[in-house]
Parts: sequence; C-alpha cells; structure tokens
Amino acid sequence: MLRNRPAPSLLSIALLISSVLSLSSSSSSPLIRNSTRRLGAPNPRFNNPDEDYDNIYDETFITESPRKPTDSKHPPCNYDFCKDRQETCQKLFLALSCSCPGISGPFQPPDPPFLQSLYVESKGEVVVRWCAPSSTVTHYLVQVEGQDEVRSTNVDRRMMELGNLAPGSEVCVKAVNKAGVSTQGRDSCTRFEPTTSEMKLTIKLVLIGAAVVMVIVILVVALMLWRCRRHRKTSTQTANP
Repeated sequence: MLRNRPAPSLLSIALLISSVLSLSSSSSSPLIRNSTRRLGAPNPRFNNPDEDYDNIYDETFITESPRKPTDSKHPPCNYDFCKDRQETCQKLFLALSCSCPGISGPFQPPDPPFLQSLYVESKGEVVVRWCAPSSTVTHYLVQVEGQDEVRSTNVDRRMMELGNLAPGSEVCVKAVNKAGVSTQGRDSCTRFEPTTSEMKLTIKLVLIGAAVVMVIVILVVALMLWRCRRHRKTSTQTANP
C-alpha cells in the first residue's frame, strides 16, 4: 500500500520552504526596527516620510544629577591676616560657628609671617608691621640685628614699635606655636632702609629734641645761678646788719 502513494513533487517542497522563509523574515523585521528606535535620540538623517517615528521620543533620558549646594552652615570667618588686634580664627570659629579654611593645626610648625612694612612713624620711632601665616600661632617673636634681646608679642598683634634703628639693620618676625618656631624666610625679614623723607624727618626730630634739651639745660643753669646770687646777697646782708 505504501508503494501506491505518489511521492511529493519538488514544486511543493520549494513552495513550502519559501513560505517558511517569508514568515520568519516578516516576524523578525519589527523586532529589529524597534530595537533600533530604543537606542536614543532620533537620527537627523532619517528623512523617509513613510517611516513611523512616533515611538522615538517615548524613551526617558537619564541626565547628570545636579551638584549638591555648598554647605552654608559654616561660612568663612571674617578674618584679616594683616589687621592689628585681630582675634584668632579659632576664637571666631568658637564664637560665630564660622570656618577657617587653609589654616594648619597646632601640631604643625607654623609658616613664616609675611613682613608687610618697616617705616618711621611721626614720633620718629621705627615700626614693623606683618601679616599672620596660614597657621595656628600662639605668639610672635621680633628680632633686630645687633640686639641681643628678642621681643615677644601676643598672637593678636601685627605691629611693634622698635625705637631708633641704625640704617641697614635687619628685622625678622617669627611665628611660634606648640610644634615649634617658623623658619627665617625671605618674606619674614627685611633691612631698615629709610627713605629721604624719613631721613629728613628723623634729622628734624633729633634737632628738635636737642634744642629742647639745650633749653632745659639753660633754664636749669640760670635757676642755679639765680639761687647762688640770692644766697650770696642774703649772706652779705646778714654779715653787715
């Protein structure tokens, strides 16, 4: 009985294979198109009016998260490194809850101060001014060349009167804390080189001082002579009643 059945023709087999291939291609093409649309923004080169772009803008784009705002709970302290009688930044921090950025701790040796100026004031004395370093400081030392005494001043000071200095004298300012003393830097030392106006002022003040001293000496001598003459006159009158 099996021999009586006719064998399938080649035409029917070919038709079956072509139908299977057409079904597989039609079912896979939408998947490829949809996966292409999900890649991101539309390509501007797509200008085919028959193409469907409705689903291109349905995707949600992940953008960079915004930066966190700066912490405003502790703003920088109003601290002036060069102001005389300036409270330390640590005291301002405790009193005002502000911050002291860039200032090293008490267990690190301080940086050298910045020597701001060395000049002659109106009274004729030499004054040195400096700026505090970005370090924790307990006090300052001021040393003048040729003087054995090293002067000390409080941490809130930024100036010191040095009296009369000879031209060319070197003046150095050092910062001190628990960790040690700052090194002698190029910006923490300078030599006293008075200008012409300062020299004139110094000479003028010296002359005025000398004139005042001479006047005082003359008055004292005149008073002594007057008393001597009066004493002699009194003695003569007593001897000759």
